[in-house]
Amino acid sequence: MKASVGRPREFDPETFLSIALECFWQKGYRATSMSDLMKASGLASASIYKLYPDKHAIYLAALQQYMDESVSRGAERDVKLSPENALREMLEFVALLSSSSHGEKGCFTIAAASELLPGDEEVKIKVHYKFNSIINKLEKIIYTGQTQKIFRRDDSARTIAQTIFMMLEGMRVYGKIQPEIDDLKKCNEFIIRSVLLNRNVDAKELSRKASI
Repeated sequence: MKASVGRPREFDPETFLSIALECFWQKGYRATSMSDLMKASGLASASIYKLYPDKHAIYLAALQQYMDESVSRGAERDVKLSPENALREMLEFVALLSSSSHGEKGCFTIAAASELLPGDEEVKIKVHYKFNSIINKLEKIIYTGQTQKIFRRDDSARTIAQTIFMMLEGMRVYGKIQPEIDDLKKCNEFIIRSVLLNRNVDAKELSRKASI
């Protein structure tokens, strides 16, 4: 007997991708088999192959879902803050995430880059987009702070943003050994002090140039 037209799918794709994401996150792409995904989801291969042609397609979809969710969480945190407070909020979020029980899992985007790059162009495109979106957000914060004479201006906003980004990604890796939150907060304060405009130094520099 033929199934009626418009019959609903046997499973929710987003739920399946969340399950697949956990499998890939725990074991890595190469060590995760289709059998693992079937067992974890309780689905037959026929159901999975209706939407995804192979394991790589599932991995890319799971990676995209992970990235979309992180962007959504970031948008929820975006409020009208001063540049300094916006930077502090971003640093604090990563510190809290890295020191929590979730921090031990690390960042799935970093895991994807570490395992599959170089070599997988599709993963590279997604990772590049994700990393660049974080840098762009930081650059916007820094540039606004520079125009308001809050942050130092001896380097470009892009260079400062890229430097902070690398520190944040390093914090996510550091989180895998469960660092103390107080240590991460001290590091964040160091970053803030390094970025803030030192008005005393700035005044001395202006005075020095004026005397030349």
